[in-house]
Amino acid sequence: MPKPVGRKVRLLRWLVRSYVFLDGIASVVAVLCLAFWIGLAIDWTFEPAPQLRVGMWVATVLAASYVAVRYLLRPIGAKLSNKNLALLLERNFPELDQSVITTVEAADRNSDRNSVNETLLENTGQQAASVLRGKRLTDVFRFRPLLWKSGVALALVASIAAFASFQSEAFGFWIGRMQLGQQPWPRRVELSVVGFSEADGLPTVNVARDDDFQLQVRASIVDGHEAPDQVEIRYRGADGRRTRVPLTRVGKAVPGRDDSQLFRYEFKNVATDLSFDLVGGDDRLRNLQLRVVERPQIVRVLLECEFPAYLGRAPQTVPVSGRIELPEGTTALCRLGANKSLESIRVHDPAEQIDLSAQLNASDDQEVTFQVKIDEVDRVLLVTMLDTDGVENREPYRLVISAIPDQPPEVSVQLRGIGSAVTPQARIPLAGSVTDEYGLQTIRFEYQVDENPPAIRALSNQPEGAREIRDLEALDLAVTDPTTKRSVVDVKPGQQLTLTVKATDAYDLDDQPHTGSSQRFMLDVVTNSELRALLEKKELALRQRFESIYEKMTGTRELLDRLDAEVPTDDPTEAADNQRLRERDRLRVSGALQNVVQLSYETLGVADGIENIVGELVNNRVDSEELTERLEEGIADPLREIGAELMPQLETTLQQLQAALREADPLDEQLTASKLQGDIVLEAMKRVLDRMLELESYNELVELLRGIISDQQKLQEETKQQRRAKLRSLLED
Repeated sequence: MPKPVGRKVRLLRWLVRSYVFLDGIASVVAVLCLAFWIGLAIDWTFEPAPQLRVGMWVATVLAASYVAVRYLLRPIGAKLSNKNLALLLERNFPELDQSVITTVEAADRNSDRNSVNETLLENTGQQAASVLRGKRLTDVFRFRPLLWKSGVALALVASIAAFASFQSEAFGFWIGRMQLGQQPWPRRVELSVVGFSEADGLPTVNVARDDDFQLQVRASIVDGHEAPDQVEIRYRGADGRRTRVPLTRVGKAVPGRDDSQLFRYEFKNVATDLSFDLVGGDDRLRNLQLRVVERPQIVRVLLECEFPAYLGRAPQTVPVSGRIELPEGTTALCRLGANKSLESIRVHDPAEQIDLSAQLNASDDQEVTFQVKIDEVDRVLLVTMLDTDGVENREPYRLVISAIPDQPPEVSVQLRGIGSAVTPQARIPLAGSVTDEYGLQTIRFEYQVDENPPAIRALSNQPEGAREIRDLEALDLAVTDPTTKRSVVDVKPGQQLTLTVKATDAYDLDDQPHTGSSQRFMLDVVTNSELRALLEKKELALRQRFESIYEKMTGTRELLDRLDAEVPTDDPTEAADNQRLRERDRLRVSGALQNVVQLSYETLGVADGIENIVGELVNNRVDSEELTERLEEGIADPLREIGAELMPQLETTLQQLQAALREADPLDEQLTASKLQGDIVLEAMKRVLDRMLELESYNELVELLRGIISDQQKLQEETKQQRRAKLRSLLED
């Protein structure tokens, strides 16, 4: 190859590689500068986390590496053959007329030159050298793209240099940020939200489901900051559309007086998680999170109860579902189970305005325990919970504990077989029961004679914790003290005995046990004869009452005799009369039936009265076998037979008679049976009434003898007084 041609080809190779080098360097510089400004914009606008900034570094390195490989390393490393350079010259300088390519190819085939015309090749080489001698190789290149790209790169480098020169503080801050510094960019506006905390690297606040949340944003107006005219919430709604909502400015903050300007916005009925940004002035708070959580609730309440010792009850664990009643004096350990982990809990007693000491279970942060003392009054405890999400229960849980006060024993007793008067040797039985919910301790008689101090006599058999005593022993006035041989209850005729039954339980929460008392029984102490006289008056009143019953029964029997036993005929002319007669008979039977039912109860009442008289005679120890037999077997038992057997049979026959009248059936059989049963009842009543009259005669005879005995006692007393008077007069003489 001719030397001029070879020099031109080598020079062209060097120019091509220089062009590629400058182009590649410009491309790499432009990419790096653009990455600088883009990274600065992203970091200033979004202030990404260090992890994202590392990603920006990685993206920049990858982009620069790609550009360097594509526009610098790969082109520079490409092989530039003489033939390719010759073609480049031929394409840009047509006047070479294939001389350069021919010369280059001939030089490459130097070993085969024997077969080529040497003269022709030399002429061609000289022609190529002659043409190239007047050509500038720079005309091969298009410098405008290189200049444009280089200009852009130099402009970007200049902008960075200017930024570093005039904004050295910001430049240094940006370099620090790219070195993964944590300090945020200084801004004219500085926004902050109230109540948010970091969770998973994002500012988050927990909101109870379906609750309202008031967002409070403060814009600082100190240290050179200023409040923006408006702060916006930006978020993507449930429909996918982006939404911007301005916050409400609260008042107007004054620099020097206030530290910040407050903005507010209220989210209504938050049901799902929400992510949003806050934008105000040149500041932006990104990825603020509203996380919806469930409110804490009480799902289990247990009371581990320790009952007072006097109740004798073993400790018990009681589940609570609403209101619970516990005995007074109970100490309970309350265990509350929540549906989620708790941070703290407050148990408030509004009545006493105090907070109870409550502790979270060390092994289970969903359980809380606290002690409760059950006093005499009901307690309403308000439980407020704060869970680990920072959410409280909407309304305090109300734990209502009612105290069951210990009631005094209930003494429900009546005198049995004793009236308003007793003899000094009487035995006073009692009927009824003495009960206490938790057990009786003692039962006693408390009695008082006239105005003397009350005295006490305990029962020989005490209840010993029994909850109910029914068979009370009688108070026997004739019982004597083994030591003094005198009556324990010393009463005499003419005095008044006041008797009360009292019972105490084992209640020990106060100084005194609870005592229950029966009604006061006022009894007059009388002699035997006075008591008999009183009982005779009762017997007389009962006889008169029974005479009235007998007369009413006689009238009822006569009412049956006025009934018409014939069946009405079907004659239309007599239909109205027959209907009137049947209606009259129905009224008579209905009246007779009502009388029989009433008289049955009244007869049994007379029988009870006679039995009470017998009981008083026996309990006052003034009875005799003959008198008791007369009253019981002759009067009381027949009366009970009449009231409990004969009269109910009469009631049955009358009901059958009433049914026959209703159905317009013949009345012969039912009417006859009713009359016959009525006669049986009257005959039985007449026998009892005769016995009562006989007893009255017997009582009159006894009363006559009682009068004779009384006169004899008076005569003896007067005789004794006259003898004492005569003896006194003789001694005086």
